[in-house]
Amino acid sequence: MKRRDFLGYAVVTPLLAACGVGSEDNAPTNSPSAKALAAAGNTANAVFASGGNHTLSWNSSGNWFMDGSAFQFFGGEIHPARVPSQYWDHRIKMIKALGCNTISIYLMWNFHELSDGSFDFSSPDKNMGHFIDLCAQNGMWVLLRPGPYVCAEWDFGGLPPRMLADPQFRDSAGKLQIRGNFASYMAAVNSWNTALYNNVVKGRTLAAGGPIMLVAVENEYTSWSPDDGTYPNAIAQQWTTLGYAEKFCVCDGYASGFKNNHITLPANTAYGMTADGASAGNYATAAANYGVGAFGAECYPGWICHWGDASQTLHVGDFVSQVTALTTSKCSFVLYVAHGGTNFGFTSGSNGVSDSSCQGTITSYDYGAPVSESGGANPNFSPIQAAYVANASYSVPFAATPAGIPHISDGDIAAVSSSQLTYCGLLPGLNLTIQNRLPQTMEAMALALNKNQPASAGVYPSGVAVYQTTLPASGGNFTLTFDRAPDYALVFVNGVRASSQVLSTASNGALSPTTSLTISNAAPNATLQIVCMPFGRVNFGAGGMNAEGKGLSLNVYANGTALINWSMALAPLSAAQVAALTFSATAPAGSQPFFAKATVNIATPQDMYIDMSAWGSGYVFVNGYNLGRYWTAAGPQKRLYCPGVWLTSGSNTIVVFEFIQGSAGSLSFYGASGMPQNITGPASTAAVPPPAANTYFLQNVNSGLYLDVMPAVAGSVYTYPGVQPLSAAATQGWTVSTDSFGNLKIVNASTGAALDVANNSTAPGSSVILYAANGGANQSWKAAGVGTGIYTLAGKQSQLLLDINGASKAPTLISSSSATANVITNPADNPSQQWPFSQQWRFLPAIVNNGVYTITSAISSLMLGVYQGGTAAGTRLGIAAATGGQEQQWRLTISSGNWQLTNIKSGLVIDVTGQKTDNGTALEIWQGNGGANQQFALVPRPDGVSYGIKGVQSGRVIDDNNSGTSPTSYGTTDVSAITLWDDNGGGNQSWKFAKVG
Repeated sequence: MKRRDFLGYAVVTPLLAACGVGSEDNAPTNSPSAKALAAAGNTANAVFASGGNHTLSWNSSGNWFMDGSAFQFFGGEIHPARVPSQYWDHRIKMIKALGCNTISIYLMWNFHELSDGSFDFSSPDKNMGHFIDLCAQNGMWVLLRPGPYVCAEWDFGGLPPRMLADPQFRDSAGKLQIRGNFASYMAAVNSWNTALYNNVVKGRTLAAGGPIMLVAVENEYTSWSPDDGTYPNAIAQQWTTLGYAEKFCVCDGYASGFKNNHITLPANTAYGMTADGASAGNYATAAANYGVGAFGAECYPGWICHWGDASQTLHVGDFVSQVTALTTSKCSFVLYVAHGGTNFGFTSGSNGVSDSSCQGTITSYDYGAPVSESGGANPNFSPIQAAYVANASYSVPFAATPAGIPHISDGDIAAVSSSQLTYCGLLPGLNLTIQNRLPQTMEAMALALNKNQPASAGVYPSGVAVYQTTLPASGGNFTLTFDRAPDYALVFVNGVRASSQVLSTASNGALSPTTSLTISNAAPNATLQIVCMPFGRVNFGAGGMNAEGKGLSLNVYANGTALINWSMALAPLSAAQVAALTFSATAPAGSQPFFAKATVNIATPQDMYIDMSAWGSGYVFVNGYNLGRYWTAAGPQKRLYCPGVWLTSGSNTIVVFEFIQGSAGSLSFYGASGMPQNITGPASTAAVPPPAANTYFLQNVNSGLYLDVMPAVAGSVYTYPGVQPLSAAATQGWTVSTDSFGNLKIVNASTGAALDVANNSTAPGSSVILYAANGGANQSWKAAGVGTGIYTLAGKQSQLLLDINGASKAPTLISSSSATANVITNPADNPSQQWPFSQQWRFLPAIVNNGVYTITSAISSLMLGVYQGGTAAGTRLGIAAATGGQEQQWRLTISSGNWQLTNIKSGLVIDVTGQKTDNGTALEIWQGNGGANQQFALVPRPDGVSYGIKGVQSGRVIDDNNSGTSPTSYGTTDVSAITLWDDNGGGNQSWKFAKVG
C-alpha cells in the first residue's frame, strides 16, 4: 500500500470482503467457534444473530449484505503476534468497546515457520485458532490477512528471511523471486497456506458457523511487485484447492490499482483500498471498476514511528472527521491499527534501503492507535467511539470498556544501579566457526547452521554477527569502506574499539549515515573485527526488500584493498543463549558489547515500562522474554514495555545486552511509556455554550435522533419532548438564550414552551416536560462542551444531565391514552448505562423543511447562486456578492433525511451534471426528477454554524474550486467553479444557511 511511500497520511486499508457458503468448509456446529457464536446471543443487528452459518455478499454497486440484509462493518486491526496471548481477550474487548464489529488480523509467515520448514500454531502466543475463537466469543467478525506478504512494519514483511540466502529463490541473474508466480516461491507459499488452512481457517469460516468473513489474497500488490497479472489468482486457487469455498478480498492502494496494472481480480473477491480508502467517493469508483464489494482497508488513526522521529503521531479531530464522513456514507472500513502492541524481540521491520538509507521502526507499535501499546485508551479512543455511535447506519453492538490491565505506579520498584549488576562479554564467548573468502550475510549463516540441527535448536537470522579477518601486514592508518555498508556495526582492532563512531545507514530526522570509518595506528597484521547488530529487514518496496541481507556481504576494503579470508559467528541472542551465559562482577574492557544482569524482586506482577535512558543501544530480556530494541540517543522511545504476565512474584531476572555504550547505566521502572505524542487536530473540550439567540436542532449523540415535541396525550397536563428522525419540522427547532450567569433557556421554536424538569424535581430519573417559559431554575441548563459542537446539559437546580431513558436508540412513542417520559435527567455517567452518549447533545443550526435560505461561503460573504441569474436548465452554479435577488435564494425540502435545493428564481433544482460522481463534476440547475444526483445530505461542520453539502449519489461535497473567496467568472473553457470534491472540511466546502422566507 502507498502508506509506506511516506507521501502523507492516508486513510483506510486492509480487509474485509465477503463470505459465501461452501460445502467444503462445513464443520460441526460443536466446533469452538460455533459454540462461541451461539453464546454471543441474538441481539438486534448484532454480529452473530445465532450460532449457525452466515453469508456475506455484495452487489455491483459495492454495497454489503449479511444474510441478505444491508451490512456495514467497522474493522479494528490487531496483530496477535505483537500481544502476549494472555492479553488477547482484553484487547479484543477494547476494540469492540471502541465501536468495531470486526477484527482484522495479519498473520506473519516468519513468526510461525520453524527452521525445518514446519509451522508452530500450538504454542500459546502462536495459537491463532485460539485467537479467532476469542473473537467469536466476543461476537466479532474476523477479516484474515495471511499474506504471504504483509508489510506491517514487520521484519521482511512477514516473509521468511531464508529466502534471501537460498539460491532457489533467485533467478540466473541473482534477482530475488518473491511475490510472483515463481515455482519455488509458490511451492513455499503453498506450504504456508496449507498449514494455515488446516490449523487456523478450517472449521472457523462463516459456512462452518465461525467468524472468518473472508481471506485476503496477498497485500498491496500493485504498490510494489513484479505486477504478475496471474499471481493473485494463483494464490486464491491454492486456497480453493485446499477446500476454502468462500470469498476473498484484495487490499490495494488505489481504486483503479488492479485495473490500471492489468491484474486479474480473482473470482468472488472484494476490492479494498488503502490510500484511496480515505474518501467515500472512491468506493463508487472501485465498485464501478470491478463490480464487487468495496471497502477501505486501512484507515490511519496514527502513523508509523521510526528511530529518529521526534514523537509518535496520533490523529484526533482530523481523523474523527474522516471516520464521520465514511461512516455516514455507509462505507465499510478498517482502522489500521486499532491496537498495535509491541515489536518484541527482532520482529520490527524497516523502511528505506538497508545499506544506504535505513529507517528502522521503533520497538513500540503503539502507532497512535486508539488502544495504546499497553491496552489503555489513547486520546483518540473516545472521539472515535463517539463518531461511531453518532453515525453508524446500524445498531452498533457496543460493549462496556473492560477493566484496565494493572500497571505499577512510578516508584513501586526501586531503581537498579550499575553497581548492582553482573556482567558477561559477548566477543570472548563466540566461536568463529564459519569460514569464507568473503563475508556472508546473517541469512546465509543461519541457513547453513540450521541444516545441521533440529528445529528445536534452529536459529533465526537476527541478533549479532561477528566478522573477523586480518588487516594488511603493513599496519598504520586505514580507511574502511564497503561495497555494501552494514546498517549498524562497530569496529574493533585487536579487541579494542577502533573508533567511537558507529557504522550506521540510519537516515531519519537527526540521524545521518556513516558508511566508512578510519582506523589509526593499527599494528602489523592486526585482527579486525566488525560486529553487526542490524535493524529489522526492510518490509516495503522492491528496492529495499530485494537488496536485503543483514550483516556483511560482498567486499570490505582497507585503503581500497579488498579484505579476504573471513571467520564468522552468528549470535542469535536467543533465550537459550542468554540463559547459558556466565556472569561475574567484572565488566568487559575495550568498550565491547556486553550483557548485564540484574535481579529484581516484585511482590505483585503488573505491567511496567523499563526506562533505558542511561543506556546506549541494545536489547532487554526479562525472565527470558526479549522486550525488543532500545536506542536512547535516537529516540523518541526510551522505555520498553514489559507485560506483567511475563513477571513472577518474587525474583525476576533482567538481562541487558548493551551494544555501543561500553559501560552500564541504571534501570528504572515506570507505569507509563513516557512517549512524546504529536496530537493532530485535538478534539475541542472547551465548555463554551452554543451561540445564543440562534435556533438549533438538538441531536442525541447516542441515537442520532432529534429532540422534538410529542403529540398531546389525552388527560395529561403535560406536553412531553421526545426524539424522532430528522423531519426539519418547526417542532424540531429550539431557540437558545442565556441569562447573566451563562445558563441556557431552551425554548421550542414552534410552541414557545421551554424544557422544564417536572415539579422542580432533583431526583435521578425525573421527567422533562415542555412548559410555559417562566425563567425558573428548573428551566435553566448549563452547557458543557465535550467535543466539537457537542454538549452535556446539566439542570441548574439538580445538576443532573439531560438524558434519554434507558439510553434508548428508538424514536419516542407516546400513545394517545398514556404517557411515559422518555427525556429525563440522570447523574453523569449513570452506572446503569454502558455508555454516556445518551447524555450528549449535538447543536446543529436549524434548517426548516420548505424554508427559503441564502447559502453563504463560510470563509467569505459570497453567496451560492445560479451564475449570472440564469434560469435555463444546465446553467452552472457560482458564487457572487449578495444581490438580494432570487437567483441566490433556495427552498430546502427534505425527504427520507435527504434535502433537495430548489432555486426560487428558476424553479429548478441543484443537479450533478450527468449523474457523475468524479471529483470536479459540475453543479447545475435542472428540472426536479427525484434522482439521487439531486439529493444532498447536510454535514455539520466543527464551527457549529456551517454545513457541508454532500451529494447522496457521489459521497462528495459541493466545493468552490476558487477557494470560496473570489466571485465566479466563467470564460470560454468549460470548467466549473462549483463542483463535487472529496470532503476535506475546508472553508470552501462549508456553507452557512440564513432563512429569508
